[in-house]
Amino acid sequence: MKIFKNLSALVQALPELAASEWVDLPADAAAQLGAQPPSSPEDLLMQPALRFVTRQVNEAQRMGYVPWMPVAVLARMPWPEPSDGVAWARFLQAEFGRSQRFVENHDVWDEADVPEPYWPPVDASFDQRLAYWHQGLQAHAWMDEEPAQVTPFSSAELRLCEWRLGCALPEALRDYLLQLGVLDWAERLLSPRFDLLKPDADMDAIGPVQVVFPGISDIVEMSAPQQAQVLMEQLSELVVFGDYLGNGNLWCFDRRDGSVWYLDHDSSPLLTRMFDDTGDYLDALALISLCRSHAVPQGRDDGDEQAEVLLEERFGQALTKKWMY
Repeated sequence: MKIFKNLSALVQALPELAASEWVDLPADAAAQLGAQPPSSPEDLLMQPALRFVTRQVNEAQRMGYVPWMPVAVLARMPWPEPSDGVAWARFLQAEFGRSQRFVENHDVWDEADVPEPYWPPVDASFDQRLAYWHQGLQAHAWMDEEPAQVTPFSSAELRLCEWRLGCALPEALRDYLLQLGVLDWAERLLSPRFDLLKPDADMDAIGPVQVVFPGISDIVEMSAPQQAQVLMEQLSELVVFGDYLGNGNLWCFDRRDGSVWYLDHDSSPLLTRMFDDTGDYLDALALISLCRSHAVPQGRDDGDEQAEVLLEERFGQALTKKWMY
């Protein structure tokens, strides 16, 4: 166990530290970093009294400290020169701060302002797609008569998630988490944050199928031996990022190409390739929210049925029925 009197000293020592070591923070400092609204990362991480502690992964934590970051993740970050105070401030904000793009409070829509459902352009730009997802979040919040409150994650949190997974998050999902981050709306998304003390037992965090749904092994074992082997090979490449309705059916992305798969534990087939990328799924969630909110001012309760029609037009009847039924 080593103690560093400031962040600069820790960063300078990173090349000499083992990649398997962890860096711990005082519990109150770690809580402030994860708070909503978040503290300024520069003010928090650069305060003179803050001490950073490194330890081996199996070594007991110092009293009052909690896990923060593995050395392996910190060592990959492009740290600026400690003497450049401006660069340090910008770097800490970029890595440990939260996006301010959508943090302004938006008034709850009047009924007349609820937009008609629509799809974003097929060739939508980065900004257009983010704005469309945000509109879907606003539509979902409007149903509860409250403004949409975004909860973006930090770049460092996503780096930590990717380190745990051993692969990159799909670009669209990464954009969504960095800029918007709301996990519970038309359906439930899993969090990039995971239990740092028990990383392989957190079923509410983005993770391998076997971690999020341990019962999958029992389902696979009921298949013929050859089919079971094929299924296990497929499942080993899938990472769960969404929970359909809390019923055990899961949304996964393929580590290799980012395609989106639906795991249906109730009916065959167990795995269905649904979308080319996670952005298609997020587009669909926004559309569903828009359909639901548009139906209410007209005294209708057919928002989900309207969404199904539009989903079928874009993705086909077979995939839509697999998802909805």
